[in-house]
Amino acid sequence: MGGASESEVPDRAAGLHRGAAPDLPQRHFPPSSLPRRALGDALPGRVLRHPVHRRFRRFGILPGLGSAGLACEEAVRETGRRGAAWVRILAGAAAAVAVWGIFRGIGEANRFHLRPPGRDLPEQEEGAVAHGATPGELHRLLASGKSEGTTETGTKIVLTLDERLQRDIFELFRKYDPPYGAFAALEPETGRVLALVGYRKGGESDPWLPLKALYPAASLIKVVTAAAALERGTITPGEEIVYRGGIYRITRRNIHAKRGRGASAMSLEEAIAKSANSVFGKVAVNHVGGEALEEYMEKFGFGQRIPFGLPVEVSRGEVPRDEYNLARTGAGFGEVYVSPLHMAMVMAAIGSSGEMPQPFLVERIEEPGGEALYEASPSKWRDTVTPETAEALLRMMVKTIEIGTSHRAFGSPSSTPLLQDMEVAGKTGSVSGWSPRMRFEWFAGVAPVEGPMLAVAALVVNSSRWKIKGSYVGKEAFSSYFGYPHSNPPSYKKARGKKKAGGRKGSRSKAPGKPTKPAAPTGKRPR
Repeated sequence: MGGASESEVPDRAAGLHRGAAPDLPQRHFPPSSLPRRALGDALPGRVLRHPVHRRFRRFGILPGLGSAGLACEEAVRETGRRGAAWVRILAGAAAAVAVWGIFRGIGEANRFHLRPPGRDLPEQEEGAVAHGATPGELHRLLASGKSEGTTETGTKIVLTLDERLQRDIFELFRKYDPPYGAFAALEPETGRVLALVGYRKGGESDPWLPLKALYPAASLIKVVTAAAALERGTITPGEEIVYRGGIYRITRRNIHAKRGRGASAMSLEEAIAKSANSVFGKVAVNHVGGEALEEYMEKFGFGQRIPFGLPVEVSRGEVPRDEYNLARTGAGFGEVYVSPLHMAMVMAAIGSSGEMPQPFLVERIEEPGGEALYEASPSKWRDTVTPETAEALLRMMVKTIEIGTSHRAFGSPSSTPLLQDMEVAGKTGSVSGWSPRMRFEWFAGVAPVEGPMLAVAALVVNSSRWKIKGSYVGKEAFSSYFGYPHSNPPSYKKARGKKKAGGRKGSRSKAPGKPTKPAAPTGKRPR
């Protein structure tokens, strides 16, 4: 059969480009002129409905105008067969790029875009220093690792530092040389600061780093979230929380996840040990709430200036009220920043039945003749939680060492003399941030659980590859202070260099002058 007339084709094509429906005459095509797939559609009295025809109609192109159009349709269809494989390949590549973009977007959303720490000292409130020693004099003593020193005028300054702990942690940082390292330790009962270490890559000592609050708290904030939930009585450590989608993802959908097919459950105790984000997101929304979380952050000292012999930046945190961002904040992805000294104080409060001590570094200042000009005395700074809640938090954080995120660094009691004699409670945190990109690896803990004597906060700021994390620094701090042998860190997937053969067994080296297995501490620190 003949095709459309020359004057008829442009008019219909123009109508299609204007969005009008095609006004085709009803035609009958002989079977010999139709592709096989089109024969079933070419019924008498109906317009041809070929797959290629339908595809081109979307773009205002109308094949099938006579025999020439049908030939074009057949050619396109044959080309489609040969190109189908390439289309599938390109579609798969596009899907992979889309997935990569989604995860990159999630990662960028979880980053904290801050500048690395400067070398300046935080601002000091007027009249906040009572001992009279200048920041420069204290900086010199801290950098040298000495607990005593004399000023140019002959005044003697005595610090609360434990020289061995101060030296061991700095040497640990220097051995593995991370971009930044910060460490703070104090006695939970008195608030005496036993170590204040800051490290910059290349071996530079910067004692101000533990006083700066520009580090994202990450999962350490889960301790405050759990404390608020326990204090309000809305949950118990053994109560199970239902979640979906794995323990590390937080989505708007799983905030209110219920039991059913595909759902899992985890107790609050296990969630703090394994740092389960999805579980703590639900706890923050369903058991705490924005106002209560903000209240308990304030009780733990966030937003408050810490009274100390040196200026300490104020730890701060924003608590949103919408459910999704509240869940993220309660799990450790919110705008919450804390200093290592403050985090050690939080651990000290949990180890002291909820009473947070006022930290002090200067023990005594003497005149050249020996007369005391200043002498510090321990005091309480604030109440945080009840003794029952503090005890529950301690027991929960023991699981971090036994089965949780610090188990690999601390090892089992059979291979770790420290754990054979005492229980250690702790919490880890990790998140990316700064520019260029860095990885924050936190550990905060207290030991021994029965009668805490040392509270620590260790932060290692790593680049894309690393050798140590905060948990290892925390373990070495406890080993140094209580007189236990040191050990090598576990191997990490992103560790630089080749993995050492042999694993953890036989990796310990006995420190000179230290006992192989000292007796368990009974109120007095073994030395």
